[in-house]
Amino acid sequence: MADTQYLLKSDAGKFAKAYDAMSYTVFFFGPIPMLIRQDIQGFIFWLVSMLAAIGLNTLMTILRGYTHTLDGFIIFCVAITWAVIYNNWHRKRLLKANYEVIEQYDITRRVLVF
Repeated sequence: MADTQYLLKSDAGKFAKAYDAMSYTVFFFGPIPMLIRQDIQGFIFWLVSMLAAIGLNTLMTILRGYTHTLDGFIIFCVAITWAVIYNNWHRKRLLKANYEVIEQYDITRRVLVF
């Protein structure tokens, strides 16, 4: 399970939730968690990297003469990479945007902050 951090924006008093471990929601649902978190920059980066992976996959398929060995491997690798790095990347960008850590707890203990 991932550790959760509640982050408080110092100037506006907004709350944001950030995680530490692999993002299974990004792996299974793609950019939907980014849109729910209102992370437009992450959504755009995900979209550009996936379109580049699809283009590279199509180019490799054409150059190989349409043989279907490992057709979606590049796209799968990009999806795994995003799932592994997204939560830490999102948390670091929130901290750079003047969010401060309020409380860190383990989800398995189900401790409520508010």
